[in-house]
Amino acid sequence: MSLPRIAPLAVLTAVVASVGCTSGATARPPQAASARAPVELAPVVVSPYSDAELAAEFERARALLLADKAREAAPLFDRLVRLAPDGEVAPPSLFNAGLAHEALGDRALAAERYREVARRFPDHAVARGALFRLARGAAALERWPELVEVARRLLGLGDLSVLEAIEARGALALGLVEQDLVDEAARQIGLARDLIEAHRLGEAGKPPLELAQVSFALGEVRRRRSEAITFVPAPPDFAEALERRCQGLLDAQSAYTEAMRSLDAHWSAMAGYRIGQLYKELHRDVMQVPPPPSADTPRKKQLFEGAMRLRYRVLLEKGQKMLAGTVRLGDRTGEAPSWVLRARDAQREIELSLADEQAALARLPFTEAELLAALDALKTEAPRRP
Repeated sequence: MSLPRIAPLAVLTAVVASVGCTSGATARPPQAASARAPVELAPVVVSPYSDAELAAEFERARALLLADKAREAAPLFDRLVRLAPDGEVAPPSLFNAGLAHEALGDRALAAERYREVARRFPDHAVARGALFRLARGAAALERWPELVEVARRLLGLGDLSVLEAIEARGALALGLVEQDLVDEAARQIGLARDLIEAHRLGEAGKPPLELAQVSFALGEVRRRRSEAITFVPAPPDFAEALERRCQGLLDAQSAYTEAMRSLDAHWSAMAGYRIGQLYKELHRDVMQVPPPPSADTPRKKQLFEGAMRLRYRVLLEKGQKMLAGTVRLGDRTGEAPSWVLRARDAQREIELSLADEQAALARLPFTEAELLAALDALKTEAPRRP
């Protein structure tokens, strides 16, 4: 990690106003003087340390950070900002404090430091890096409006490298899609993917980490478009609607899997959870399909129910497998705890659903062979109507 060095500090000077005296013959009455409006002066923070002492303290904190001693470095950088809030040590100290808090796992506090750099010192050399790290923090903290705002600021810099432009557009797309602005997000993903394809990035080996966010955002766009296809009320052509829903699921899963190729624990946990949810939500929706008109007796309705349970139980099993892998990843790495917690909760829900499916099948007065025969009949009838 290369951290910014500081130049010799400017000497803080105080300006003292002097008041002259006039002769007694021309002195104004006391009441005229009292009519003057009071003059408000901005407070001046004077550091009890010299420039050389502040510079030495900065280097000490910097050495601790480089030695992976973030817990010791973080309070030193924060203290330097308090001692010289407008001095030359302030911008790099804020930025390094963000790095230290991030290393300690406190993304929210790190984001505060990066945000302060971008707000107070937008023209400083560390502001660019602070914006990128703020964008990553906003994505991890799921602060979608802020992610969109920061991403637009990044794109406004105008001198971005290829990977920086890809990361900024991926961040913008993610912030947009999570606020249901799916079409606008898809446009940003298209621009990012054009850059990826033009420079043949990620074609061999592990792709750059900047590509993971684009792939995850693409998965989110495909997921939302897929889950817009529902089955209640029953569509005119159930089989065609189910085919589109399943294809959308597979397309979203492909994008999420591409995000996992970065081997980043955070993006992998997010993607793994989403894939598990895809199967869980499809099972929920498809099990709401009403019986077809031909199921006009209680027995036929039960056969339809059993056939559907038998046929689509595999969706729960696939979702459970993906969520179990996500939980294992989180236990091994300790990364993305919020997403791993969601995966663990969803895994428990699927386990309960599988138990309910098994119990419901056991209550039906049919053998598995009879249900399989009903399932074959269902497949034959499905192209016309569920």
